[in-house]
Amino acid sequence: MQEAAITYLQARYGSDPYRSHHGDLRHLVMPDAAQPDQVQPPRHASAITGTARNILPGSRVKHMRSVPTAYESVHMVRLVLAEAAARGANLRQLAADAQVPMWALADEGAMIPARHVLRLWELAEQALQDPQVALAAAARYRLGDLGLYDYLFTTAPTLREAQEASSRYLPLVTTNGRLRVESQTDQETTYSYSCLDACGRGEELALQFSVAVFCARARAGTGLPTVPVHVGFAQPAPRSYRAFAEALGTRRVDFGAEATTFTLRACDLEFPMRDADLALAAILRRCAAAIPTPMVISWREHFERQLRASIEQGSPSLTAVARRMSLSSRTVQRRLAEHGTTWRAELDIARQQLAQHARQAGFPTTARLARQLGYADARSARRALRRWGNAAG
Repeated sequence: MQEAAITYLQARYGSDPYRSHHGDLRHLVMPDAAQPDQVQPPRHASAITGTARNILPGSRVKHMRSVPTAYESVHMVRLVLAEAAARGANLRQLAADAQVPMWALADEGAMIPARHVLRLWELAEQALQDPQVALAAAARYRLGDLGLYDYLFTTAPTLREAQEASSRYLPLVTTNGRLRVESQTDQETTYSYSCLDACGRGEELALQFSVAVFCARARAGTGLPTVPVHVGFAQPAPRSYRAFAEALGTRRVDFGAEATTFTLRACDLEFPMRDADLALAAILRRCAAAIPTPMVISWREHFERQLRASIEQGSPSLTAVARRMSLSSRTVQRRLAEHGTTWRAELDIARQQLAQHARQAGFPTTARLARQLGYADARSARRALRRWGNAAG
């Protein structure tokens, strides 16, 4: 796990974020059908109280000091879709009906309005005709699936401190959830988990999934058969408790409670984490603290970011950028046309901006600037510089 955490620090999730033990979800983001450019935010949302990452918006905002709380990490969406994919559901239809933008799955830092994710839970349950779909999806979870959030958990000294990290850094994966200590004695500690902006069946499934994942993390993180003393759900009882007992590791599961809770023994909370690493944990905490204030992004902004990265890597072709976005070249061209622009125009603008930044930082030679802008030779770069200069004049 330490090696995995270090790999995370070096390159986020590697070169292919779609390929994992869940299977390959790349085909999900390759449709030529129109996809939503932006997603409307929840109606009743308050300010975020922790760190998060790129948020899929309801509107374009340049400077944002507070953002709506009701958002979920794209990693949550992938876990739902992975379960649906394994059981033959029509993934494109599920995502479209839930208004989950496919292009967002290509952004490791993306966060999606929680109401769309909750709707996705409902649709997955209906499509699979399985009221235990959330528990099945939780069974697919592995430590590391949630990136930095998981590594902050695994590197803590003890399970108790790992739980504290889970609460403190929860906004890394959801700003719609709240994990806190509900009660504590010398014998046990009860944690409650709630959704801040949710209702209906989607909320019930999201709570089942979250509690099951928290319990699975405790077992995987300690490497010991850590099971909750008791679990309570603030929702109606199912016809059978069997799936819950198997997923949670205990038969003491009640429904109709005032809050959704899980209780762990005090002695279990003192178990050492098998991948505890104080030095690495300190680095990870600094990484979490350094994550910038989330910015609202649209498809256009996502494209511009991938284009700049492609130029910097020396391969600014339409095919390369489309591949980075996990879209077809035709889809990228059509989306650009919908925004009143073209591939060539956007490439030229991006190169011009990068050239301005490079010159502000110093005076690179034309040959070096050509390499930085992804031109085949210095002559092409000189022609572009003259054209930009004439346009400015």
